[in-house]
Amino acid sequence: MKKRNRICIYPKEAAVLLGRTEKHTYRIFQAIRDCYGLKSNQYVSISLFADYTGLPEEEIRKVLL
Repeated sequence: MKKRNRICIYPKEAAVLLGRTEKHTYRIFQAIRDCYGLKSNQYVSISLFADYTGLPEEEIRKVLL
């Protein structure tokens, strides 16, 4: 089976990853969009999320598998 490389992360996944409520992660995602100049309809990439939160991107990818 081919391994899929994911590009984006969703607030529900971030809530589990960070141990926060989904409502709080929506606020974090809005802060990420504001910080990087994204529009509200654009996705947040795993690399942007990792950069903003300071978490290692490789660890985030491991958890999302």
